[in-house]
Amino acid sequence: MNMAISVAQSRQQLSALIAAAQHQPQVITNRNTPVAVLVSADYFARSEAAVKPATEGFYSQLLPLREAIAPQDDIGLTGPEQAPRAAAWQRTNAFTDSV
Repeated sequence: MNMAISVAQSRQQLSALIAAAQHQPQVITNRNTPVAVLVSADYFARSEAAVKPATEGFYSQLLPLREAIAPQDDIGLTGPEQAPRAAAWQRTNAFTDSV
């Protein structure tokens, strides 16, 4: 388990804090409230690498789906060459396209 250290103590013992962070994350507190965590560069790189593929995977799947089923009545998604249709609440009869 990592120990919490105050901001003031962390200033005085920065070298020791950095050395301890090589083994496990170190919590820095301000008035007994956690405000930061010091981790080793290796730990940080592994954490970023673990998160990055999940995020990229989501967006790589989302973009083709968005292009495939983009609504035809939204000028922002289909481009300026197509005029947007009136929204259902703007139509005289919401069940037909006649205005």
